[in-house]
Amino acid sequence: MEKKLGGREKMDAAKMNQAIRIAKLYYELHYNQLEIAAREGISKSSVSRILKNAMDMGIIEVRIKDSVLVNGDLENELIARFPIKRAIIVPDLVGNSQILMQDVCAALAEDLPRYIKNDSVIGVTWGHALAVLAQQLPKIKRSGVSVIQLTGGFSRAIFESGALDVLKRFVDSVGGTGYQIPAPAMVAESSIVEALKKDPQIHEILEMAEVCQTAIYSVGNLERPSIVYEMGLIDENDYKDFSRRGAVGDCCSHFIKQNGELFDKKIDARVVGASLETIKKIPNKLVVAVGKEKEKIITAALQGGLVDSLYIDEPTAELIVRHN
Repeated sequence: MEKKLGGREKMDAAKMNQAIRIAKLYYELHYNQLEIAAREGISKSSVSRILKNAMDMGIIEVRIKDSVLVNGDLENELIARFPIKRAIIVPDLVGNSQILMQDVCAALAEDLPRYIKNDSVIGVTWGHALAVLAQQLPKIKRSGVSVIQLTGGFSRAIFESGALDVLKRFVDSVGGTGYQIPAPAMVAESSIVEALKKDPQIHEILEMAEVCQTAIYSVGNLERPSIVYEMGLIDENDYKDFSRRGAVGDCCSHFIKQNGELFDKKIDARVVGASLETIKKIPNKLVVAVGKEKEKIITAALQGGLVDSLYIDEPTAELIVRHN
């Protein structure tokens, strides 16, 4: 519980103090409402009303800490079947996809400080999962941390990827310095990538990726609509061709097959960012992935050595174990 007055300073000081006092009695000292009513000389209904008003005003904030919920057997199954160090599985308690995404991201956000060291390089990508995660990042007191984009985030279409916002939020979280790749994730020709690599800013970021200690990203399944589609990186014909030839999705804009290997080297040469081999070498690859529709691409990333710590929802984890 914490005090947040916001724009409500006009409330009578005595009433404010009473609201805070009642909130502390109820939430911190665990008095029941009848006991508080007797102590304050008011009715039980007044206690209930004051608690509700205090919550509406932001004096009381309730955070449900579900990280204590674990499924050890399922986590051990994933670790036994795939080359990963950790599996953090979050139950679907309310049957809402957005809440589930928030819960899985919250589990990663809570763990993040253990992976971030002073004078280190961390790499991030973009997308829906990273945007949700970025909004929940804690303040991590570190010095000399550099945050780089692992792949370009500019859109070739009229679409906002949110890549810069994700980068800024990670920079704010660690009090570090951010490095943006000023280019799309994928361009039309490999020759353009070679030219872009000569740019001092992009060259520096790619060099930093080689010594990156921690990478945080998600995976994208091959579907429409998707962010890579909305950004104009691939079109309808590409989707049909990729699917027909065995691609199951992308990891940091690198399209891969079910076994985790690159889908097509020529297409991959068009990606502006750290190579898949560079990403594989990063010691701490933290992957957040939610939704049964992502089963194939998550499995491919696991098999391809692209995951060290997996943050996933329980229904999807069960599906992966069942099929592998």
